[in-house]
Amino acid sequence: MRDHTLPPGQRAIDGAPPRFGLERFLRQRVTVPPDWALVVDGEVEAPITLSLDDIIGPSRVARTLDLHCVTTWTATDLAWSGRDFREFWNDLVVARARPRPAVTHVLAVAIDGYQAALPLEELLAPDVLLADRLNGQRLSLDHGAPLRLVVPQLYGYKNAKHLARLTLCASSPQIPTSRFLAHPRGRVDLEERSGVGAQRFWRFLYHRLASSFLRRARPHRLDGA
Repeated sequence: MRDHTLPPGQRAIDGAPPRFGLERFLRQRVTVPPDWALVVDGEVEAPITLSLDDIIGPSRVARTLDLHCVTTWTATDLAWSGRDFREFWNDLVVARARPRPAVTHVLAVAIDGYQAALPLEELLAPDVLLADRLNGQRLSLDHGAPLRLVVPQLYGYKNAKHLARLTLCASSPQIPTSRFLAHPRGRVDLEERSGVGAQRFWRFLYHRLASSFLRRARPHRLDGA
């Protein structure tokens, strides 16, 4: 039996939540190129390019995890499937790309240009996945096709969708315009919602915005907000 005690400031919603956040209004719909591949570059000796088969291979795992949106909703018991990130790191990144010892962070870059900066130690935590399936089905575009990060201990905006590149960095990468909208780490249990201001303020603001939005929306799509 899974523990459904929610982190501070979160409340469960029924069903799959709607797409939520600025991407809904500012970003064009994603088009996955037919020759899609994941690039691993940055502070490495040899950049590598990996197909989906390279990434998942024979090492598929399935995990039931919750997704915590920074706007205070939580979708529980989502059945993800893909490659354990720590195994992916050891078997493919370390073995083939050979990261330099100074690497501390990873910049996840999506097909549509979205970026999420994550400490390497968070990516190597238990249960982190590179997911290509949800509830037994290939990811749809709304859910992050063809590949997305699932980092259950961090807010959804760190769970980058439509992955195209993982750039290894020797320090925390600076993402333009993200200071107010993203925390450098984004841990759910510590309510690290924003890089500035009191976190309780952001909880209150996001809760009001999300409550208004969810009352009007049909809960049928997942989002990484």
